Amino acid sequence: MAPAPAASLALPTAPARPRDPRLAQIRGALDLGGRAFETLSTRAHELHRAISDLPFRGLQPVPGVGEGAGAVRALHDPITDGVYGVVRLTGQAVFGAAQTVLRVAERQAQLAPVAPTPVGADLVSAISGLVGDDMALRRNPLTPRMGFYRELQRLKLAPDTLAAAFPEARERLVVFAHGLCCNESTWAMYRDEQPEGPTDYGGRFAARGYTPLYLRYNSGLHISQNGRALARQLDRLVAAWPVPVREIVLVGHSMGGLVIRAAAHSGHQRQAPWTTKVTHLLCLGSPHLGAPLEQLVHRGVARMEDFALTRPLARVLRVRSAGIKDLRHGATHDSDWRGRDLDALDGGVRQAIARIPGARYHFLGCSLGLREGDLLDRTLGDGLVMLPSATAHDLADADSAALFGRHHLRLLNDPVAWAWIEMQLGR
Repeated sequence: MAPAPAASLALPTAPARPRDPRLAQIRGALDLGGRAFETLSTRAHELHRAISDLPFRGLQPVPGVGEGAGAVRALHDPITDGVYGVVRLTGQAVFGAAQTVLRVAERQAQLAPVAPTPVGADLVSAISGLVGDDMALRRNPLTPRMGFYRELQRLKLAPDTLAAAFPEARERLVVFAHGLCCNESTWAMYRDEQPEGPTDYGGRFAARGYTPLYLRYNSGLHISQNGRALARQLDRLVAAWPVPVREIVLVGHSMGGLVIRAAAHSGHQRQAPWTTKVTHLLCLGSPHLGAPLEQLVHRGVARMEDFALTRPLARVLRVRSAGIKDLRHGATHDSDWRGRDLDALDGGVRQAIARIPGARYHFLGCSLGLREGDLLDRTLGDGLVMLPSATAHDLADADSAALFGRHHLRLLNDPVAWAWIEMQLGR
C-alpha cells in the first residue's frame, strides 16, 4: 500500500497591515507626474536637437564656415545631451525616492477612511482614458477598478452588501456603462434641464420597475478586455443579487456601447447564465464602425513622424491609450489588436463578435445637423461620432434611429432619446 501523503503544515501568518489609501493616492499621483516629466523632458530634448540641427546642417556646405559650424556642433550636442540627461536622471531620482518613502509610510500608517470627491474621481477617469493601460501595467494606485459604483464607492458583490445597498432590490436590472474618460457620474448630466423636473435615465428606468446599476471601468484598456471583465462582474452580480434576476437591460454611451457588446460576446461564448436574462442592449452614440477623430490623429501622427520638428509631438501622441486606439475602427475583439502594431498605417480590421440570441440590439445616434446629409451632419456628425458609425445598420436588428440638432453628450440625458428607449423596451 502506498504511504499516505504527508499533511502540509500551514504556518500562521500575521494579517497584512492595511495601507493608508490617502498615501497610496499621493503615490499614484507622483507616479503619473514622474511619467509625464520623463516623457515631456525626452520630447523637449528631441525638439531642441531638431531645432539646433537646422542651422548646423544649413551652414555645413558653406566654404570656410562649415568647418567652424562642425566644431561648434561637436561641442554643442554633447553638452545638450548631458544637460537633458541630468534633468531626466534628477527627475527619476526625485519622483522615485518620493514614491519609495510613501510606500514605506503606507505600511506604517493607520488605515483611515477617505471620502472620494466627484472632482477627484472625474480627474482620474479623464487621465485613465488617456493613459489607463500604462497605469494598469505599472499598478498605479489611482487606476480605476471595474465595478458597480454608488455614491462614488465601489460595491462589494456579496449578498449582504447588496441587500444593504438595495433594500428594495427588484428582479429587473439596468446596467449603465459610461464612455471614454468618464465615470458613472456622467449619467447625471443635464438631469436638471428636463422639462418634467430633475431626472435621468436611471430614474426613468426605476419608474418602470428596474433597479439601476452604474459601471465604472478603466477606459484606457482595450475594449475587449473591459468587455470580458464586465461579463465576469455580471456573473458575480447576478449570483449575489438579493432576489432572483428575471431581466437585464444593458445601456452604453459612446465607448460604453462597445464595451457592453464585447461583454455580451464574452458571456455568450462562456454560456454565462446571465446572458439568458438580457432582453435589450442599447448603444447611444457608440462608434461601432470607428471614430473620425482617432482616425485623423492616427493618420496625422504618421505624417508628423516624417519631419524632425514634429516628430517629438508625434511621439507624445503615440502614448495615447489602447482604448483610444480601439476607437479607430470600433475594435471589440481580441484579434483586432493582439499581435498587431496599433500604430501601423493600415486599414485595420474589425472582427465580428457573437450576439446574445433573443436579446434585441438598439443603436441610437445623433447629429449636429438638422437633417441627415446636411453640411454639419456630413462634416461633424455629433461632434465625435458620425451618424453611419453610430447607427451601424449592418450590425443592428434594424432597431436603429437618429436624432438631429444634438451633440454627442446630449444622448446621456434627452427626453426624445428616452421616448425612443421606452419604445424599444416595449418591443
